[in-house]
Amino acid sequence: MDASGHFKLTLIGLGAASVISAVQGLNAALGFTASGITAGWAAKLMPIISSVNEGTVPSGCFLTILQSFGTAGFTLTTMVLMGFVDALSSIIISIKMGIF
Repeated sequence: MDASGHFKLTLIGLGAASVISAVQGLNAALGFTASGITAGWAAKLMPIISSVNEGTVPSGCFLTILQSFGTAGFTLTTMVLMGFVDALSSIIISIKMGIF
């Protein structure tokens, strides 16, 4: 199947945009929301991490990073990086499917 240049760019753009919204949705589904950590996976993980670290949650651990993404959202740099990685993935998948 051969596709026009506009169709290819549309596929790449849709792929890049979909990964950003999917990651934000997954983050919320895990329990990291704008109002803080809610019931779910994040709430179960918080006491485990704090018990391992003598009652505190270290500021640089993945739990606090996901929590900051949930409360403040992704920075522009993070969204551009995720979009770039997924656009590259879209190109590779399109090549494998014979679209490019």
